[in-house]
Amino acid sequence: MKDEKTFLQNDSETDPSLLRLLDSGLEDIAAKQTLPHSQAMEEIRRIRDIRRQERSSLGAAANA
Repeated sequence: MKDEKTFLQNDSETDPSLLRLLDSGLEDIAAKQTLPHSQAMEEIRRIRDIRRQERSSLGAAANA
């Protein structure tokens, strides 16, 4: 039974950089070079916080 919400893209709709990222991720998994989910999420939060602070600083500087 086919899921009505699932669709396949044709080659012209596929982003090559996305496919490279997916391939890289699969290679990391095969090489057992992955992080536990909680550690990965902690790193994501850390990076997002840094980027938010940078954007906030840029906005403050532009308004000065």
